[in-house]
Amino acid sequence: MKTLPSLRQLQYLLALSETLSFGRAAKLCHVTQSTLSAGIRDLEALLGQPVVERTSRRVTLSTFGRDLLPYARTTLDHAERLVDQARARRTPLTGALRLGVIPTIAPYLLPDILPGLHADYPALDLHLREDMTARLITALDRNDIDAALIALPYEANGMVQMELFSEPFVLVQAADQGAALPPHITLDALKDQTILLLEDGHCLRDHAREACHLQDHAKEKTFSATSLPTLLQMVQHGYGATLLPAMAVRAGFLPQGLQIHEFNAPAPRRKIGLVWRQNSARGAEFRLLGQHIAANVEQKSQAGYR
Repeated sequence: MKTLPSLRQLQYLLALSETLSFGRAAKLCHVTQSTLSAGIRDLEALLGQPVVERTSRRVTLSTFGRDLLPYARTTLDHAERLVDQARARRTPLTGALRLGVIPTIAPYLLPDILPGLHADYPALDLHLREDMTARLITALDRNDIDAALIALPYEANGMVQMELFSEPFVLVQAADQGAALPPHITLDALKDQTILLLEDGHCLRDHAREACHLQDHAKEKTFSATSLPTLLQMVQHGYGATLLPAMAVRAGFLPQGLQIHEFNAPAPRRKIGLVWRQNSARGAEFRLLGQHIAANVEQKSQAGYR
């Protein structure tokens, strides 16, 4: 029978391709550097070709090593799906689950859903990764994470999208500037506002622009902030108003000196959903996770989610 590379050796190769460092790759694989080096040498001996080019200054993959990467990723992906399928048949939502969450959801939703998840699924080992939507979709495609909580719609080929709930946008101003507006407003009220938004690349920016028809109703000004807290500092100091999802304005999240204006029905909204790879063996588990999150949000709808 033909001798084949081990999954561990393929993991070492992928780690080296990402880090181009034996030390960092070993740390990524939770092994010693000597163990990883020995594994790579064994792989090279087995294949009869160098997969790594070593110099005193740097480490790079050989042409042959780079050619191996797609096969290594596919092999490891199939191995993970085999394990996931076996686990899902035993007990759903057990073991490791790598969940990506966008920054405009993570700090507001996670504190509410994590205690219930832990109580209902104590064997679930949840690993969280907060990042922007495009990078999370890339991580999903590369099998670096298993599922992601994002705002919809988002074009992502090869992904299942499960809508969980929707939430309205609200207008937030400095209190001294917001006194002229009533608590409930229409989109026409945006015409006299300078609307500050996050920098390009944040899906919240795109969804706010589309849902609130900013091109028709407001003077839009993009502020190069990478987070909502930074954006709110600008609003607090009178540089303009901004549009936030309802979950971000619950008690305890907004700084002092800001005023909230809700939109009359039908209020502009954004949709929140769970996405995962179409070929994932854990699709039924992810649907169960999505149902759990949606039920939690429904229970807390009086707290400002809906």
